[in-house]
Amino acid sequence: MLLLRYRPRSIAEARRRMTEQGYGPDDIEETIASAIATDQLDDAAFTKLWIRDRMWHHPLSRAAIARELRAKGIASDLIALTLESEYPAVREIELARGLADARFVRLHSVEPQKRRQRTIAFLSRRGFSRSIVYQVLRDLEKELADD
Repeated sequence: MLLLRYRPRSIAEARRRMTEQGYGPDDIEETIASAIATDQLDDAAFTKLWIRDRMWHHPLSRAAIARELRAKGIASDLIALTLESEYPAVREIELARGLADARFVRLHSVEPQKRRQRTIAFLSRRGFSRSIVYQVLRDLEKELADD
């Protein structure tokens, strides 16, 4: 039986990596089965960990995180369930608002129109939908105007 070096991976990712390294199908399946049995591979735990990591260390939208997880071979229904529990839609707006606030502070010396455009581009690159981006900007600009 082969041993997997520890790094959180999805089952599909571990299988792909072992195939790339030239292991045979029987060795791969035996190793995967053993890793699952000993909780070294668990797509549900991996998905939860991935979402939490993205929210704290590299904030992205729910859609962007879902794309990343699908690319790692995680089932769509598991992604949807985990996103709903770990990263509800309300939290996505809060996260976008926090990123926009920080961006506005960093760009305080930039003319307002450019600051707005750069903030829109930044949030868009992070995968936030246009509706969330513009909602957050409207709220932020309204608060700034009230001050």
